[in-house]
Amino acid sequence: MLKGKTIGILGAGNMGEALLGGLVKACIIEPKQVIASRREIKALKRLKDVYGIGITSDNLELVAKADVIVVAVKPQVLPKVLGEAVSQVRNDKLVISIAAGISTAMIEGLFTTDVPVIRVMPNVPALSGEGISPYCLGRYAQESHALMANEIFSAVGVTVMVSEDLMDPVTALSGSGPAYVFYLMEAMVDAGVEMGFPEIVARALVRQTFYGASKLLSEMIKTPADMRRMVTSPGGTTHAAITYLKSQKFLEIVKNAVFKANLRAHELGGSSEPETGD
Repeated sequence: MLKGKTIGILGAGNMGEALLGGLVKACIIEPKQVIASRREIKALKRLKDVYGIGITSDNLELVAKADVIVVAVKPQVLPKVLGEAVSQVRNDKLVISIAAGISTAMIEGLFTTDVPVIRVMPNVPALSGEGISPYCLGRYAQESHALMANEIFSAVGVTVMVSEDLMDPVTALSGSGPAYVFYLMEAMVDAGVEMGFPEIVARALVRQTFYGASKLLSEMIKTPADMRRMVTSPGGTTHAAITYLKSQKFLEIVKNAVFKANLRAHELGGSSEPETGD
């Protein structure tokens, strides 16, 4: 689907670089098919040196040259950035946005023609090729556009198509999700240090525990709850920890945190307050 297409990464920060790096390393496209832009000229030149791609500090030039425009800027500046380039966006281009909270309808409203738009929410494990990128189609996007988006984002993990009403919850669950995991890891490392471990040893123990647990779960049919019960022996050490977490309403705290992230995603998009499931 991407043969002969030019992919423009508008705002090639961490996620943009992960995406273009995945595409080039997986040989899904040739480096000459990619053009990237960002504000920092030094960082932009590094992308060219490392990946052999085209670069520009002019967003208008990128939009004019690209067949597929991946918009990887902050949601707060997306309308301004795309608005400045609107004259170069025709309906034979595909616009893919990874900006949290910004609906396809809002992006479509920036253009004067029926531009196909796809909204994607990759997460930070894309940096290691293990991300998940849920996506939804805008009003004018067709199956061929979906196939292109799937091919692009499969370079950094797995993809799944969802309805747009689930994209803000996606942002709260998997988009922000790695930070919740890192925060829990941070607490466990701190506990290890307070129990006497050197920090580097505590980090190694916690990092491998999370990696192994995630890998094990990915290879099993069982649910996380099933796996938790499997390793929790009555009266044992794990049971003592889980009992304490339950007494502190740990699950409710985590769920409410996810609901807060969902609310923020709605606020970024300017939509009404979402339901939380309470």
